[in-house]
Amino acid sequence: MNQRYKLIIGALLLCFGCGQPTTEDAHAHEDAHDHAPANEEEVHLVQQQMDVMDIQLGKFQSLNLSTTVKSNGQLELPPQNKASLSTVMGGRVKAIQVLEGDYVSKGQTLALIEHPNFVELQEQYMTAKSKLVFLEQDYERKKTLHADSISAAKTFQQAEAGYRSALANVNGLKAKLQLLNINLEKVEQGEFLSAIPVRSPINGYVRLVEVNIGKYVQPEQEMFEIVDNEHIHIDLRVYEKDMGKVKHGQKVIFSLPNNPDSVFQGSIFAVGKAFEQEPKAVSVHAEIENKTGGLLPGMYVDARIVTNEQQVQALPNDAIVNDGGLNYIFVLKPRSVQDHAHEDGATHDNEFVFRKIEVNLGATDIGFTEVVPAYNLPDHVQIVTKGAFYLLAEMKKGQGGHGHHH
Repeated sequence: MNQRYKLIIGALLLCFGCGQPTTEDAHAHEDAHDHAPANEEEVHLVQQQMDVMDIQLGKFQSLNLSTTVKSNGQLELPPQNKASLSTVMGGRVKAIQVLEGDYVSKGQTLALIEHPNFVELQEQYMTAKSKLVFLEQDYERKKTLHADSISAAKTFQQAEAGYRSALANVNGLKAKLQLLNINLEKVEQGEFLSAIPVRSPINGYVRLVEVNIGKYVQPEQEMFEIVDNEHIHIDLRVYEKDMGKVKHGQKVIFSLPNNPDSVFQGSIFAVGKAFEQEPKAVSVHAEIENKTGGLLPGMYVDARIVTNEQQVQALPNDAIVNDGGLNYIFVLKPRSVQDHAHEDGATHDNEFVFRKIEVNLGATDIGFTEVVPAYNLPDHVQIVTKGAFYLLAEMKKGQGGHGHHH
């Protein structure tokens, strides 16, 4: 029994020996804590947390936020780049060959209009043209006789008057047929059109189709609207107090209310010379540089006119958090610094360490804010540009464990 007790006591002593750190181990443990102290200004995340929180990293952007004039307006086209189509003579719609949104070329047929009067007009033209040929021959013959003093002056004058009248009648009918887009060569060959084409006068897109097959359209009634968006521009209203700051050539940054994340740029090409009275404002016209993203006439825009080219350091608003009345951003600690903090040989390749940095804020506009850190940061520093709020929440949640999460 004594031997058994000795074995048990020996085993217990061995176990206690295993659980007690050696002097060397204790020093190593203290060193690790010296290099990685409990820091309430840091938060540690693994890749999975980064993905779930949708944390995005980026850098400072150089933007002009503080020296701009705020304005609003809408997208417009010059008068020569939009067209309302109608027919010169009334008729019934026989066919429609386009849909809203279709691209059309200048001269392309959009619809066919039919009416008995169209055939009648072509017949009148052919009759008048035949009569003109006869009267022209008679006029030329009497002109020659008159020159030889064989024919009386009165007879010659009558022939001349008849010829001039017939010529005017033919030219008038020809002009009408041309207005109706009827091919005169075919008419003169006996090919009469019963339906006339309505053709586009410009290249562009069909914005409106206001007729249907079988509908009777009156002369000058709008049938189609064509717009050439290639020359779309912004019409802005600038109020009296800001007029002295705005001039030709200044940059314009604008966004669409239904898509504020898309930022477009342009430049002022014309400033109005007259005030609108209610409210007192001047029209400012700006050309658009990047005409992508479905810009259409009539869309409203929020714009900033850049009156000074001085740039500031800025970050998206989602990069900035407020804590205890102060503003902060989060920066990623370089991997080499993180590795140095773990000299126990453990691998932390999947871990990201973020430090909370106090900042002062400047002007805010178009989703960005001017940021001035409390101390200089390296140029290459990676900053949390989206999801800073989640990092702050994670830090507060973990402050009981010194903000360090495994």
